[in-house]
Amino acid sequence: MLDTSHPNSHKKSHKKMWLFVEPFILPAIMPVLLLVSWEVAVRSGFLPNTLIASPSQVIIDFFSMLMDGSLLKHSMISLRRLIIGFLLGTFLGISFGAIVGTSRIGARLLEPSILTLIPIPPIAWIPLLIIIFGIGESSKIFLISIGGFCTLFIHTAHGIRAADKHLVELAQVLGKSQTSMFWHILLPSAIPNIIASMRVTLALSWTLLLAAEVVASSQGLGWLIWDSRNFSRPDDMIVGMVTVGILGKLSDSLLVWLEHYFTRWRKTYRDIINV
Repeated sequence: MLDTSHPNSHKKSHKKMWLFVEPFILPAIMPVLLLVSWEVAVRSGFLPNTLIASPSQVIIDFFSMLMDGSLLKHSMISLRRLIIGFLLGTFLGISFGAIVGTSRIGARLLEPSILTLIPIPPIAWIPLLIIIFGIGESSKIFLISIGGFCTLFIHTAHGIRAADKHLVELAQVLGKSQTSMFWHILLPSAIPNIIASMRVTLALSWTLLLAAEVVASSQGLGWLIWDSRNFSRPDDMIVGMVTVGILGKLSDSLLVWLEHYFTRWRKTYRDIINV
């Protein structure tokens, strides 16, 4: 009996299957290649196993630290510091950026001083923060907030100033108040810049968090990584690094979702390539 099925139906079914598995397969290719190469390099002796743990050792140690609660303890301490510092820096950066972006007097009063301080690397503030706040939580939180403030300040002010001039003039003609114009025109126009810079700020916040925990801390993921390195525990060291990577990816994914949600009105190239 002849097969009367249309040949294109098989192509369509294969295409649907590929579209279903593609989001899982493509992102896994690089990690799998890296892990296999890493495992082979350690087992063959190309990388010394006394200094670099293999992926299999790291996985075993990861679940061991997860079960005894030590990994969760360090992770929660680091996340607390990161969230407080990140939110504080974000709030201050957006607030001051909005003042500078909407007010000529505010810009002349604040912008020169802030732009003079911004080129100072956040890590350079560590000695001063320790002198002022000691080695407690405050110095770590303020270090993270400084990095967030600098980035958000610049992008918020730029985003507001880049608002569509014609929309602003139309709002003025219609007699809209400055407050109404800010919430309905200026701030929405700055949101894409703000959220994009929040992703950069978040990555910087993780860097500053680990730096602060290395310099002055006895707990947290940064301390775990540094302490493991000092006492030749390569498996614990890499577990700490992997945990930072996982938490960093999850937090970045949350910001990506927020970006899609708050900028869903924009029609961009992102919609075409569907990422």
